[in-house]
Amino acid sequence: MYVWMKKIHMYAGLLSFMAFTVWGITGVQAIFLPRPGEWQPPPISSQKEFPFEGAGNLDDKKLAKAVFQAAALTMVGGYYDVHRDDAGNLAFLAYSANGQRELTYLEKERRVRVVFRDSGLGDFLSSMHAGHSRRGAPYWSSHLWGYYNEFSTWAFLFMVLSGIYLWVATRPGMRWALILSGITIAATALLWVTTR
Repeated sequence: MYVWMKKIHMYAGLLSFMAFTVWGITGVQAIFLPRPGEWQPPPISSQKEFPFEGAGNLDDKKLAKAVFQAAALTMVGGYYDVHRDDAGNLAFLAYSANGQRELTYLEKERRVRVVFRDSGLGDFLSSMHAGHSRRGAPYWSSHLWGYYNEFSTWAFLFMVLSGIYLWVATRPGMRWALILSGITIAATALLWVTTR
């Protein structure tokens, strides 16, 4: 049993190594995030316009949905903050793993303007670390990454439990290791209780 557990533990780690790397980078990056209210969107990286004429009987939410579908943006799961700007044009935001998208329907010109604000690699990885197979942008690549994330989550849980088993099976008498383990468990429980 010990030999098989050791092999499965090792292969689970090797197969989920990339997800662990992404999670680690995201965790380190979270330390340096701006405080609430201080976040600024990235600068404009590009812009495009395309012709569009919405049906006259649509309310703003349905019109935004029609504009969003016509824009056919990649890796975008939805649209938010539907409103009218100062000029009376319909405007809203869409978020992708690659950054923020600002869509404005210029009704008088019968055009849609899409402003792209591409984020950096760190923000991309931060978006991807939370990927899920049944949530997010409806693309095969994002679903595939979601399945990989889910597999890696279960692999991580297995490695924690199998690691404890492997440790106990090979070094049951290491008093300092037991003390350190007890301190870690107590500190985690204390943090969990105090942050609820």
